[in-house]
Amino acid sequence: MTTTTLRRILSAVGCSCLVAACAALPETYPPPANPFLSGAPSLEGAKSLQPTKVGLVWLKPLTSAAPSDAAQRALAEKIKSQFAAGKRLEIVGSVTVPVAEGNTLAGLRKASAPLKVQQVLVVMPRGAEVVSPAWLRYGRDGQAVGTRTDSYFTVSLVALDLASGKSLFSVVANGEARLLVTDYEDARPWYPNISPGRSSSFIYPDKATFPPGEVRSVALEEAVKGLIYELDLALGS
Repeated sequence: MTTTTLRRILSAVGCSCLVAACAALPETYPPPANPFLSGAPSLEGAKSLQPTKVGLVWLKPLTSAAPSDAAQRALAEKIKSQFAAGKRLEIVGSVTVPVAEGNTLAGLRKASAPLKVQQVLVVMPRGAEVVSPAWLRYGRDGQAVGTRTDSYFTVSLVALDLASGKSLFSVVANGEARLLVTDYEDARPWYPNISPGRSSSFIYPDKATFPPGEVRSVALEEAVKGLIYELDLALGS
């Protein structure tokens, strides 16, 4: 495509709404990776639990599909902040550790020692990414060649008793986000867009670039929101 042709296409932009004209990609949520999930009871059984104080241990996956450490720490704190004093499930503190340091009961006890609790919520995300070419359409008749990146996350949580190693309950939630970018270095007045979920409107407009891994952070946050919702429904009051 010549520069002149591209200018003609971009000059037809009537609005900032943009969709991918390629067929919808299948959902590819990865399976849960929490090392303590096998055999753990569902969240339904947790509804009868007495009020309790717990710690939160976030296991950081060591993969290229993981968001930054800072993003993961922020999401661990987001969960903690939703279950403060006064809730039936009160999270008194959180720590984030590499999965290799917390994938055994002994490792969990060591990681959670500063929290001084008897029970912990072990949270672990797992991500997958699909990158594909896309024919992008926007405005009334604007169009351009671009790339679509779909990020999928599965977050699994298991509540554990540190003394016995017994699992108390578990919950799994999913989240996704997509990034649409033209294959041209500068395609203004159109900008890249990240959209969370399956049907929400675009977010982060009017930015020429995003920090590396930003689409993963958005997808993981969507999964964490689902996790918080399920926990709050069962144990928040």
